[in-house]
Amino acid sequence: MGENIINLIKEKEQVIKDLQHIQSLLGWDQETGMPAAASGDRARQEGLIQSILSSHLEDESWEEWLPELAGHENTDFRSWHRILGKRYRQNKVLPPGFMSRFVETSSLSRNRWLEAREADDFSLFAPALEQVVELLREMCVYQGYEDEPYNALLDRYEPGITAASLDTLFSNLQSELTVLMDKALSGPKPESKLREISFPADFQRKVSLRILEDMGYDFDAGRLDESVHPFTTTLGSRDIRLTTAFHENDFISGLSSTIHEGGHGLYEQNLPLEWFGTAAAEASSFGFHESQSRLWENIVGRSRPFSRYLSRIMKEIDPAFDFEPELLYSELNRVERSLIRVDADEVSYNLHIILRFRLERDLVNGSIEVKDLPGLWNSLTEVLLGVKNSSDRLGILQDIHWTGGDMGYFPTYTLGNLYASQIWDALVRELPDTDGRVEKGNFTGIRDWLRERVHSKGALLEPNELMESVTGRKPDASFFIEYLKEKYGQ
Repeated sequence: MGENIINLIKEKEQVIKDLQHIQSLLGWDQETGMPAAASGDRARQEGLIQSILSSHLEDESWEEWLPELAGHENTDFRSWHRILGKRYRQNKVLPPGFMSRFVETSSLSRNRWLEAREADDFSLFAPALEQVVELLREMCVYQGYEDEPYNALLDRYEPGITAASLDTLFSNLQSELTVLMDKALSGPKPESKLREISFPADFQRKVSLRILEDMGYDFDAGRLDESVHPFTTTLGSRDIRLTTAFHENDFISGLSSTIHEGGHGLYEQNLPLEWFGTAAAEASSFGFHESQSRLWENIVGRSRPFSRYLSRIMKEIDPAFDFEPELLYSELNRVERSLIRVDADEVSYNLHIILRFRLERDLVNGSIEVKDLPGLWNSLTEVLLGVKNSSDRLGILQDIHWTGGDMGYFPTYTLGNLYASQIWDALVRELPDTDGRVEKGNFTGIRDWLRERVHSKGALLEPNELMESVTGRKPDASFFIEYLKEKYGQ
């Protein structure tokens, strides 16, 4: 195979990456500082960038280049061919202008969502969401699917996963989690002491920055800002930005969001350098991406050794915030029947995901319509979580994902939890002194192990292949169940 074609592919890949990063920059600004009145202009700008991006993704040159790449003697290049081939097929089947229309519609939808949240009134967002859902249904038809339309969306986030397999997995999880939750809530329920205290945003920010630095997040190649809904975005190979949300009466919420996004940030900052500027320098899947954020947030960030570390640094930053490690551990692992997904404990969190999976699956497949969502949401909340809800803001409007058309993404959070437990089992077998290091604030061993085993592989291995490479076996939900039983089932 000629070096000339390889170079042409790399040049095209870099252009695509640059356009994607420009698009991400517009999105980052929209979430962190853009004036509300600029939403129309921003939607048009994002649509314009998408039209240029689509012309490169659908370029007929790929018809010539891909067969050449498929025959490369290097297995990594053949994996690159798999990634590029799938991307080309997904984009080539879409009509001209479809993705620009989709991006503009979802960008405008975001502002309607903010207005509806503020007013606690889903009806203000419903017309915008109807447009997004209609475009998603069209996308499923264009791209084709087996068994049901929703599978076309799932495949964009987690290759090989299907709605039927998730339905079986989630039904089994629901049974296990319901028993665990009932058991965890059967004992005494002391009032939260931290919720009685006001934690200034400046103090919370200092704690967040310290933890991210200790985790190994590179602030020369990133930054931390605030947004309504925390997220991580990549604006360049050395520009990985995080956002979080601080609430003065809920220290744990901001802390957990920061650590979660830090896990995403570390993945992005440690992707394979030799593949930067290409689609191979991306995560294996969104489930694997979530495995890194959930591993740091929950398995590390809610552990006893971490609570000892946290107690120490809080006191160092401000002696007024002097809490015993065991109190912090108790607060970090409080099990409650709550309405808000991002603040949910490890036991109930996946029940929130099951709720969203069932609704968005039926919505995309056409079994229900947008107008049905608030009532169905509240009914499922009571069935799955045992709590009643009458607020749109605390229910159907709490997440930003559907505004951008990210239906099919929510299941990757649960897959991330499952993957994280299995990966952690392999990690501690190789690094048995991990607890002692975490207590001292030394996260180097964890970060380097994950970088070598997971991050540096990029997207060259598919999810099942990567899990086998990391742990020696295919994804197995039993690791997560055992982790929860050991921690909460006593």
